[in-house]
Amino acid sequence: MSKILFTWELGEGTGHIMPYVELISRLTAQGHQVHFALRSLHKAYDLFHDSGVIWHQAPLVLPRHVKVIMPIDSYAKILYHAGHDKPGRLSGLFIAWQNLFTLIEPDLIVFDYSPTAMLAARTSRIKTIAIGTGFHLPPRIRPMSFVEPELRVNQNDDEILSFENRVLETINAALTLTNMEPIARFTDLLEADEIILRTLPELDHYSGRTNASYAGIMKSPPGELPLWPPTPGPKVFAYLKSFETLPALLETLNRKCYPTLIYGDKIPEEIMQRFSSETLNFVQSPLDMEAIGQTADIAICNAGHGSTTELLLSGVPLLLLPLNGEQNLVANNVKRLGAGLSAPNLHPLGMEHKLDTLLKKPGFRESAQKFSQSYRGTNVSNLTDNVLDTINALLSNH
Repeated sequence: MSKILFTWELGEGTGHIMPYVELISRLTAQGHQVHFALRSLHKAYDLFHDSGVIWHQAPLVLPRHVKVIMPIDSYAKILYHAGHDKPGRLSGLFIAWQNLFTLIEPDLIVFDYSPTAMLAARTSRIKTIAIGTGFHLPPRIRPMSFVEPELRVNQNDDEILSFENRVLETINAALTLTNMEPIARFTDLLEADEIILRTLPELDHYSGRTNASYAGIMKSPPGELPLWPPTPGPKVFAYLKSFETLPALLETLNRKCYPTLIYGDKIPEEIMQRFSSETLNFVQSPLDMEAIGQTADIAICNAGHGSTTELLLSGVPLLLLPLNGEQNLVANNVKRLGAGLSAPNLHPLGMEHKLDTLLKKPGFRESAQKFSQSYRGTNVSNLTDNVLDTINALLSNH
């Protein structure tokens, strides 16, 4: 059979891995050999140790080696901070990716948020698929700014375009150093044989995208069934990373005595021990999102695209606590739907007030359920089947 390489280069969290677990399982069952080059290896063993997947460290530049330029308001700024700041540094990344391609000899590469890897593969004859949310695969516009006009402060398109051109010059210099042809436009860096947007129009980070084909989402693999604390009150599910005011939020949930389940990503053990109680339980393994959607009254998360979309499709209203610009765009989309509230400042009183508002006003649940019902009966969650068909079609023409 074939060798298939999945790549994940930019971004944080398991949202760049979890959507592909079922797909990879089905590929290995078909006899394909699957490799995965991961930005972060800390979840690799838990997810793939008995799956036959061969995992690798993705080439990357450590953040401390790149001077941060604020605000991070465009795709070009993200690439700059990921090593597209100097031709020599970037050419090193190109060569590292190409060495990985030579080592593995894949018949197909599936890119998730991997623009440097996509550039490095331009001269190969390997079949390619780019898959990701709207944020990972922005429309071909100039400039590629992801900050909504009403949210910009002292920033304009000319300044963003100037920085974009600066990064384009670095990319072309690095391509020349590695004997590859320069690209004509900044948007040319996101080319692949197939482009798959794993999102929905209402959750696209770039509102108003034209001529887009939305493929839906990949559901999370089945997890453990939720065991809610046996106390009265609205059931609260939280999927959260650690942030400075998280203890204040946990204290609020304990004070209100709501039956609460929290699945944390890198929440310190000391925090979990301090706030665990009869009504607030931390769980160590991913919960079944479908079961959460059927039983939770409200969900709290950092506005990660995958978890937010799955919970909305279950009709659950959301309190969103975005930690970066990408998540803030997701939170704004949910607010526009009327299905949740966002507390981007993470202020303790603000989080508590918005939690109370979501629970007291039924309109938020009604809007979430309206969104859910609008997709009922569709194949919006069958993206795994569609991607599998695309992979097999490309391999059959290899």
